[in-house]
Amino acid sequence: MDDLDKLIQTLPEDEQRAIAKRADELVTAHNLRELRALAGRTQEDVSAATGFKQTNVSRLEKRADMKLSTLRDYVESLGGTLKIVADVAGKKVDLSSIAERSRHGSKI
Repeated sequence: MDDLDKLIQTLPEDEQRAIAKRADELVTAHNLRELRALAGRTQEDVSAATGFKQTNVSRLEKRADMKLSTLRDYVESLGGTLKIVADVAGKKVDLSSIAERSRHGSKI
């Protein structure tokens, strides 16, 4: 159990339920547009936070393929953190460092 889980357990039941509901909503987002809407942000908000033109934000939300650095910037503009986890043979491996390396221009 991490520190956030411990903190949430100290909250009243109704607040814990509200947090769980909101987390479930965010987890069920099927695309970037839905994720942005659930975060309560507009394309203009994302544009201002990322420096992407609003028209490019719209195009990005429709894409199925993009650079990790672009996805990371988008998620961070919503106040989130990009986490990449591979599930192989029932074992979960955190690959988030790949996204972090993309921030610094590292290439494989």
